[in-house]
Amino acid sequence: MADTITLIEKDDDAARILDAFEEETGLEPDLGEEGTRIYTLSGDDHQVAIVRTLTEIDDDWGEHVAVGDPA
Repeated sequence: MADTITLIEKDDDAARILDAFEEETGLEPDLGEEGTRIYTLSGDDHQVAIVRTLTEIDDDWGEHVAVGDPA
């Protein structure tokens, strides 16, 4: 199981979606390059349903947010 997930802002709507994701999940990102948020998952964080949570926030989240390769 991955220890991090990287989410990348593709447009202006992405910040709104990722801010809501952080509020909903309680995850706090490390900021990478501009528009990149890296979330470290440990313990109970692995139970977070990332795709489901993003979809609940915005059905079209994939048009605004990309999933990056772990660094």
